[in-house]
Amino acid sequence: MDEQPRPAVTLRDVAEAAGVSVATASRALTGRGDLSRRTRERVAVAARELGYDRSDVTRGRPTTLDPRLIEFVLGSFDDAWTDAMTTGAREAAFRLGFDLVLTLERAEPTDDWPTRVATRRPSGVIIGIIRPTNRQLDELRGLRIPIVLLEPRSDPEGALASVGTTDWQGGHDAGTHLAAGQYSRYIIVTGEPRYRFGRAREEGFREAIADATGKGVTRVNSEWTDAPLTEGMLRALAEDRSSVGVFACNDEMAFAVYRAAAQLGRSIPDDIGVVGFNDEPRAAHAKPPLTSVRQPLRAMAARAVELVAELRRHEDASFERIELPSELIVRGSTRSRAPAQDHGDR
Repeated sequence: MDEQPRPAVTLRDVAEAAGVSVATASRALTGRGDLSRRTRERVAVAARELGYDRSDVTRGRPTTLDPRLIEFVLGSFDDAWTDAMTTGAREAAFRLGFDLVLTLERAEPTDDWPTRVATRRPSGVIIGIIRPTNRQLDELRGLRIPIVLLEPRSDPEGALASVGTTDWQGGHDAGTHLAAGQYSRYIIVTGEPRYRFGRAREEGFREAIADATGKGVTRVNSEWTDAPLTEGMLRALAEDRSSVGVFACNDEMAFAVYRAAAQLGRSIPDDIGVVGFNDEPRAAHAKPPLTSVRQPLRAMAARAVELVAELRRHEDASFERIELPSELIVRGSTRSRAPAQDHGDR
């Protein structure tokens, strides 16, 4: 006897399994309405376990109009990194006919940004620096829209589209340049936690110093934001009063090295050579102007917006990380091959 086909799972089946009304189940699955995260999760689990396929009921008519809206999720809005990123994303969104909404990841544990994103149901989501949790990703994937990570803190390993810069190469360029200054020893100042991009910058720097000088590198731990002048940094810079080349994994930490040099009475770039990363606007106005690895922040954000538009037309099973090249901008905080040469801005 032929096996009878199983009846299609309906939205009512999902609602009953989740213990909610049909209207609530519909809002949860389409991202509409102001529902709690727990309710959305319960409905999503029921739909997945029952094998509910929304395409069976939505084929031939869209459930919502395309809002032409891209959501840009960030951890803060008050630094040079986010200023450049939002400018690049806004310009690209306008060029491609999208509106851009900025969403803040708040510190309150009861506030969950994916729920706010789901309520607006955008055309795509760009997540800046933040690495979303598996639960947050499940909620976003339920929206069936493109998700792009912008310079994520950890490696998505092909599971999500991501855009960044050549962090390893930037660190290597910094090491090659400092080695040419013939400093006696070398230090890297890196942030805690040790994010993916920080590790890549450190690896590139260490390899360049080893290849060019045969010397090792001392690590000094700091913080990515509001980098403090620590006792560890002062000790490392003051050790045996020898000249030292320092690569800081962002400009914030580089400026902490400036403060340490001033406190120790050591000159930049003769006693201490300093290279930062990011090339913030204030780098060019420091005294002396800071040599820094420039990230193409605006171009990175613009590429993330373009990638959202591309992924709306096709969806890939795995993703290659897109990297835009960094550039070493040489200024007065590092010396040339011969210490007696001019150390001015160049």
